[in-house]
Amino acid sequence: MFIDQMISLGRNASKININEVLSTIWKDPFVQDFIINLNTKEQLFFGDLGNGGKMPQGSPSYISAKGSRGAPDGESTNLFLTGEFYSTFDIQVTQTGFVIIANTSIYGKDFKDLYGFDILGLNEENLQKLIEFIRTDYKEELSKRIIEG
Repeated sequence: MFIDQMISLGRNASKININEVLSTIWKDPFVQDFIINLNTKEQLFFGDLGNGGKMPQGSPSYISAKGSRGAPDGESTNLFLTGEFYSTFDIQVTQTGFVIIANTSIYGKDFKDLYGFDILGLNEENLQKLIEFIRTDYKEELSKRIIEG
């Protein structure tokens, strides 16, 4: 009986698709919120890019934009406080991971043009924070799939 159970666990383990396990985790709204927080509040707010570099012109929290909410024409508005730009962030789960998406074009200026494509994505420090954040969920999901099949 014990040997049969071990064989069953081994078979279940061999069938596990790691991308499916991670997809389950990426779809969790709490995990998605954590990823977005890492990209926005812990990176972009301080002018950090996903490739580990710094934005040449500083953080995109402020933008000089004609007609922006809460600021006279031509003066800077805080996009973080107004919710513009930062509120457009979302996570798109793919078969092999996730992609951070956002409306990078605010008031006729595109942050991808100003700062590059690495404005959306996590730097190495924040990837490590994400790994620590999901570690328990990952272990639980793996265990569940091994035991239940």
